[in-house]
Amino acid sequence: MHQKNQQIVHVWDLPTRFFHWALAFCVIAAFFTIKAAGTTEGWIANSGIMWIDWHLKFGYCVLSLILFRIIWGFTGSYYARFSQFLKGPAIIAQYLKGAYQSPGHNPIGALSVIALLAVFGFQAFSGLFTTDDIFTEGPLAHLNSAFSKTMSSLHRSNEPVMIILFALHILAIIYYRIFKKQNLVATMVSGTTQIPSQASQNIKSASDNLRIRIMGFITLLITSGFVYWISTLGASSSGSFY
Repeated sequence: MHQKNQQIVHVWDLPTRFFHWALAFCVIAAFFTIKAAGTTEGWIANSGIMWIDWHLKFGYCVLSLILFRIIWGFTGSYYARFSQFLKGPAIIAQYLKGAYQSPGHNPIGALSVIALLAVFGFQAFSGLFTTDDIFTEGPLAHLNSAFSKTMSSLHRSNEPVMIILFALHILAIIYYRIFKKQNLVATMVSGTTQIPSQASQNIKSASDNLRIRIMGFITLLITSGFVYWISTLGASSSGSFY
């Protein structure tokens, strides 16, 4: 039940919400599995699980999701589109002064979204070319050894950047929950938010109908198929999706 004088507005379509939570899971899983792969003692090391293979699989999933979100930023519902939430300096200044509001990503949050897509996207992309020169390599590592070494180095160096961005994202969610009384997690779960009724006349509600959901499914299927094809190009198939 929504509060008195509050209007429910649909913000995030199901494909966008799925992307958000799937990306969070896959990034955390990829981080855990690469750390587990380097463990030499305890149950993790003795589990018999090929952690590095799982790291590659989760990396492919991240790349599929990032490609999906890029396409969805042009074809998705209203608030999922880049054209809706990417703003110039003037709008950013208005937001900082409290003169601009949007149910979707705010202008500062939009910059965070682009940073996360760029950093996590680069990590997944560079992983295609990485090699440890022993047992494991990405499916495109064989194309150019010098480029592969560069990507391998950048892949490792990018890890702390990802951790910092992830931590800032969590801190921003906590900040908005405590100080601005906005439950961003609930909105990303349900797809809806509440705004004052007097302001709702100028606010657009995003579509989340069957057509949007089928479009999202097909888009993700295409990006996943493309990444799966890339995963089969290496000398070894151990790191492919299946």
